[in-house]
Amino acid sequence: MTEFAHRLARILADRSDTLFGVPGGGPNLDVVGAATAEGMRFVLAHAEASAAIMASTYGLLTGGPSGVVVTRGPGATSAANGAAQATLDRYPLVVITDTVTAAQTPRISHQRFDQRALFQPITVASITASSSAAPAEAADDEPVEHAAADLGTIIDRAAQWPLGAVHLDYDPTATTDQHAPPHLVPPALPPVADRIGPAAELMMPSRRPVVIVGMEAAWLDHQAALTGAEPPIRRLVEELACPVLTTYQAVGLVPTEGTLNAGIYTNGALEQPVLDEADLLLMIGVDTVEPIPTAWRQTAPVITISAADPIDAFIPADVSLHGDLATMAHQLVSTVRHREWAHTWSPDAAAVLRADARRALRPNARPLASAAPGGATGERFSPVTLVDALLDGLAGADQPPVATVDAGAHFLAIMPRWPVARPFDLLISNGLATMGFAVPAAIGAALAHPGRPVLALCGDGGLSMTMAELETIARLDLPITVVVFNDSALSLIAVKQEPGHGGDAAIRYRPTDFATIGRASGLDGFVADSADDVRDLMSESWIKPRLIDARIDPGDYRHLIEATRG
Repeated sequence: MTEFAHRLARILADRSDTLFGVPGGGPNLDVVGAATAEGMRFVLAHAEASAAIMASTYGLLTGGPSGVVVTRGPGATSAANGAAQATLDRYPLVVITDTVTAAQTPRISHQRFDQRALFQPITVASITASSSAAPAEAADDEPVEHAAADLGTIIDRAAQWPLGAVHLDYDPTATTDQHAPPHLVPPALPPVADRIGPAAELMMPSRRPVVIVGMEAAWLDHQAALTGAEPPIRRLVEELACPVLTTYQAVGLVPTEGTLNAGIYTNGALEQPVLDEADLLLMIGVDTVEPIPTAWRQTAPVITISAADPIDAFIPADVSLHGDLATMAHQLVSTVRHREWAHTWSPDAAAVLRADARRALRPNARPLASAAPGGATGERFSPVTLVDALLDGLAGADQPPVATVDAGAHFLAIMPRWPVARPFDLLISNGLATMGFAVPAAIGAALAHPGRPVLALCGDGGLSMTMAELETIARLDLPITVVVFNDSALSLIAVKQEPGHGGDAAIRYRPTDFATIGRASGLDGFVADSADDVRDLMSESWIKPRLIDARIDPGDYRHLIEATRG
């Protein structure tokens, strides 16, 4: 076992108690062995991308970077989707790959390609890590602070905003760590007071401002909650007492059923009535990767507050504040409050706007449009009625479950309605929007919250990509309920499909019995043909691993897309 493996394991163990992966032979087994020797738990997955999503979710919920170990070649390429998910969804992750060594490169082509070239665009830092304990000298075109950073500092970059994946390509024959610039040193900023004035002047005339909070704000409040401190951004928006919209990744920063929550912000159609009422948008910690990349349709002036400069001009801010998020937000709120600023929103305005948006999700009642595979012929079992049943069933859980949601049409019925009281109790891949997220994220969440129930809400397409991890759920005996919105199709794509786009061959599968597959994998497996079936099942034990194969009619999806996206 190499000194590097011990060094890396000690660094990882200082930041997390769990390591995930699918090891091959050679150096990555050294890392696994060293990690277990340091007292870390190793979680074996079936696929590298799934292992990466488990690790990044675990890191997000526990507050620091968590690692995934994979082998070179196919292991690295398979892990790439998990690295991209972590970086674009802002989850902290360390990807550790072994590689064909520099000494062997002249004679070995097997499984050899430039792995750093693969990972550099989808990570916040990628280095060739060596058995040397000393960092590299600065290259001519590399700032000194980058080369001077040690391995622990590079790994910590994963948990600094914007969060993301760090890649370590381990070459035991290299003599130095070859550092790629990870942008560890933030740019110098003018004093806070010099930047608050213009924002306060813009905000003072407003009487109907809407606050929009995003992932960066949720991460800040989550970190505070982990230490028992008061969540700073929630406190500030409660002091402002204006209607609040949250991005998908900030759901729960203000309770979804509370007096200030006006619904979801996606840059779509569902929240437009709220924004039409606004005479100012105050965007706190909203990352430009979060909104739908449609045209900006708002006319109210915009103030943005973030720790980092936006990567593009997607949000046309009139005043943009960059620096410590909590400090900047606190200074702005304190300044306008000191000047006796007040709004004119009624106390129930947010709740009324939220209720209106949720009603818009419901299509007019109509007969059963089509029978789902094995489905009932009476009540129309739609995505909306399935979510109704799931929400009814939450009362049967001893504590609120964490919910993970896969990409696909079904999330449109879930995200605007799911009750959440704190950040990261509802998780979705938003920046990358990858299918195959919900099941591995549920595993990471269940391990991060021992004993707490978890719901993985999947489409049949997303579950098909990660079915092997059902065995992981059973092997670890995790309290995860997997719910499959099963209509044997890529329904989101079906709604978008036009003539000449390949017909059914491009979007439809043959019916799959996921309940049987769940049982074969070690879970309790059930078929649900109606909302009542789901309610009955949800009233049973939340502790045992189980799968509910909900065979729905997809007829509501077109309406859901029109209501949410426009």
